Amino acid sequence: MSIGETQAVPYRFVPVVCVLALVAAFVIDLLTPQLFVAAILLDVPIVLSSLGGSARFRLMLVIAALICDALAGYANGVQAGHHWNAIGISDRLLAALSIVLVGYLSSAVIDNAQRAGQSASQELRARREAQISTAIERVRASLSTELVLRAIAHGSLDLFDATEARFSLAGPGATTLVARRGKAQVDVDEERLPPAIISLVQRAADDGDVIAVAPTDALGRLILDTFGGAELLAIPIADRERRFGVLLVLGDHEDRLEELRGVARAYAQQSANALAQARLFEQLAERNAALEERSGVIRDLVYALSHDLRTPLAALGMTLRQAQAGAYGELPERYREIVERSVIATDDVQRLAETLLLVARFESGDRRPERDTLDLGEIARQIAGELEALALTRHVALSTTIDAGAAVRTVGDRSDIRRAITNLVANALEHTPADGHVTIAVERSGSTAIVRITDDGFGVSEKMRSHLFTRFARGDDRRGGGSGLGLYIVRRVAEESSGSVTYEPNVPKGSIFTLRFPAVASA
Repeated sequence: MSIGETQAVPYRFVPVVCVLALVAAFVIDLLTPQLFVAAILLDVPIVLSSLGGSARFRLMLVIAALICDALAGYANGVQAGHHWNAIGISDRLLAALSIVLVGYLSSAVIDNAQRAGQSASQELRARREAQISTAIERVRASLSTELVLRAIAHGSLDLFDATEARFSLAGPGATTLVARRGKAQVDVDEERLPPAIISLVQRAADDGDVIAVAPTDALGRLILDTFGGAELLAIPIADRERRFGVLLVLGDHEDRLEELRGVARAYAQQSANALAQARLFEQLAERNAALEERSGVIRDLVYALSHDLRTPLAALGMTLRQAQAGAYGELPERYREIVERSVIATDDVQRLAETLLLVARFESGDRRPERDTLDLGEIARQIAGELEALALTRHVALSTTIDAGAAVRTVGDRSDIRRAITNLVANALEHTPADGHVTIAVERSGSTAIVRITDDGFGVSEKMRSHLFTRFARGDDRRGGGSGLGLYIVRRVAEESSGSVTYEPNVPKGSIFTLRFPAVASA
């Protein structure tokens, strides 16, 4: 929709004029003698047909003109006493040839003009698409809503060959961004817009389409006098969820308002997409920041709680053990059993507190593990010795297989790697039924040191394998409970040592957990 829109008058009367000219030329030719070459006038309607007639109409005119030429020549001979002059006949033939030639040349000229027009239109379209693409690239160069808004205002100057662009932002108390040709900076205008401009902006926003303003009526002149421009395009920038504002582009566009209206629609759509993308990115950034802050608070609480629990739990455990050893006198039998269970419960809570503290340190990134050269075979033998009593209690055979060659060494924190291997072996013992077997194998394969814990126990269900090493992952109910942090700690220890941990089922039953570390030469 436009203000002061004009429409070109079509050449719909050209065929009528051509027919009248053909009839007039035929009448003149009939009234003139043979030697007066009036037949040349029959070329006039054919030439006129190139202004608005079709190729078929032009062909019909050529045929009609040839017929008129022949009839007029015959009529002139009858008027001369049925005597046809040889020169007159030659003139008639030349006139017929000129009619055919003029018809052909008119068609050729029109075809060439159409091809040239199509080529120019395609070239203009390609140039306009390139300009739109360049403008959109500049708009999408940032993910900040503020920068995108400024880029939309400034990018419209080159795209529409404008002298000034004003982006009236939507919302209460919104401002106007002003971009001017020859000025790289986009200014902010906080003054209230004049009533006529407010009305135009509101109208464009409500209609959702481009409005072209030309100085052909009073309202158009009033709006243009306010800005001091020749023509103006009001381009609403909006998507389905939000109106961002209306872009007012000032320039001299009178001869191509319709063309620029299509360009403006495409630019408005792409600009709205860029703003929606920037807005989504900022919302995601805000949510991530909020989640990070919330996660940090929870991590700090776990850290503080676990750290503060260790000392009183250690003191309580020591007191209970002293009481169990008779430091406070002989305990009755029923109290001795209660103290034993209390010692076990206190140890469990203390291990949980230490585990939570370790996880909090992993998550906060404030761990500083030691880096020593470790003999994995020696560590495996020590762990097997320490857990031998647990294996005997559960009636499970625990064995070690150490590479008979050179010592298998890696670099890492001794306590962390001991904890990781101990967790895996203790889990295997706990989840292997009586008369089962658990094996700790240590070997070297190329540049990799491998610790493999194999059991023939219950195994791990397929639904658990995908998140087995994540936080608070729990196995099947038949395999017992736990904090769900043991395998997570194993993974983090392995990754801190530039290694990895994997699981695979042991055929026909059981599990195989494999720790891999970078191997180093013996010291």
